[in-house]
Amino acid sequence: MMMRAPNLLFALVNLFMFGLVLLWPILSVVALVGLRQRPLASIAKALWAALVVGVPILGAVAYWIVDPQPDAA
Repeated sequence: MMMRAPNLLFALVNLFMFGLVLLWPILSVVALVGLRQRPLASIAKALWAALVVGVPILGAVAYWIVDPQPDAA
């Protein structure tokens, strides 16, 4: 019975990592498509795109949390 716990934990960690690997490209593509449709300055779009592509998962999640809006000016 002692050997089952490490095997179960290993399987759960592998399943979690597999989910992240599948989720990363989906989140990134959705964030980049949403970014393309926003009326932001070119430099802002470039910086957000670099963040989304350069920082796996966290870049896309940050984009959706911050939800960048165009300047009011």
